[in-house]
Amino acid sequence: MKNYLLITLLLVSSISFSQSMRKLKKSAKNDAEVFTQATIQRDYNLILKHSHPKIVNAFGKDEMISSMEDTYRTMSAQKISILESEIEEVSDIQEENNEYRSLIKTTTLMDYNGRKVTLKSSLFGFYDQENEIWYFIESNKLLNDTDTQSLFPNFKTAISIPADEQIAEDS
Repeated sequence: MKNYLLITLLLVSSISFSQSMRKLKKSAKNDAEVFTQATIQRDYNLILKHSHPKIVNAFGKDEMISSMEDTYRTMSAQKISILESEIEEVSDIQEENNEYRSLIKTTTLMDYNGRKVTLKSSLFGFYDQENEIWYFIESNKLLNDTDTQSLFPNFKTAISIPADEQIAEDS
C-alpha cells in the first residue's frame, strides 16, 4: 500500500511539473510574440517592458528610448524596414541559476532599400516568477557584446545559442 501511494504521488507531481513547463513554454512564446511585434510597431514601452531589467537599469529608460529612436531614424533614412517577424521555436524550459530560461528562435523579414533579407536569430528569455513575465535579450549579445556581458558576468547556460544568420533573397 505504501508503495502504491508513493508511486501515485510521484506520478501526480510529474504530471503537474510537465503541465507547468508547458505553461511556461507557452507564456515564453506569447511574451516573445508581444516583444517582436512591439519591435515592428516601434512600441518603446512594450519593448522596455520585456527587456531584461539589468539592461534597462544599467542604461536607463530614457537613454534606451533615445537609442531606439536613433536606430529607427537611421533605419528610415537608409530605407530599412522590418516587414514581419515570426517565432519559429521555443526551446524546452531550463531551470538554471535559480531561474527559468529559454531560447526563442525567430525569423525576421526585412527590406533593405528594396532588397529582401531574412534574419534568423534568437532571443534569450529569463522568466520572472514574481511578475509572471518573460524578459528578453538578443541572444548573440550574451556571446558577443561586452556591455551585455558586463551585466551578466560569468554567464553560463546549457542552452545552445546559435549564431545569427542573414539570408539575402535573389533579386
